[in-house]
Amino acid sequence: MAKATGPLFSLEASGTIGKTVTYSRWKGRPYVRVRVIPLNPYIAAQVRARNLIRCLALGQHWANATLQILDGEAERDELRIRAVTPDTFAWNGYLVEKGIGPGAAYFLAAEAIWVTFSPGEKTDWDDAATALVPPIPACPVGKVGGGMEAESYSPGLNFIAYMYALYKMDLYTLPTAVPPVYA
Repeated sequence: MAKATGPLFSLEASGTIGKTVTYSRWKGRPYVRVRVIPLNPYIAAQVRARNLIRCLALGQHWANATLQILDGEAERDELRIRAVTPDTFAWNGYLVEKGIGPGAAYFLAAEAIWVTFSPGEKTDWDDAATALVPPIPACPVGKVGGGMEAESYSPGLNFIAYMYALYKMDLYTLPTAVPPVYA
């Protein structure tokens, strides 16, 4: 991405010229890029990726908003995640990366754990997720072709995915049928 200083002989420029070049700002820095028209497809792979990001964003929002601390720890999860996040990442992006993994491998592993639980164990995780402050809610699921599915990822599955991301950062053990305790 090209950095712009005094674009178009002005102090600031924004917008598109000739349907080819776009001037904008990112984090306060002006830049110039080739104009791109997004396709925004609703094909299966894209919908799956959006669903996974949406699910992990709920955990990220919770970690950012909560004052609760995992039993046996001294700091909130956000501070613990920040401490292990590489310099090239923002903490929340690192959490999402560790929650999804290459080719969605980490999320699929969390789902594989989830499906082994009995209905009562799933209820325990759902209850633990909704008892958090603020609660981790169910995650709406998009469908191929657009719109949303009638069913969603349960709060417990979202919580498992979040805890699995912490596991991949060496901040938690592999999730089991017993949900973690936050106080």
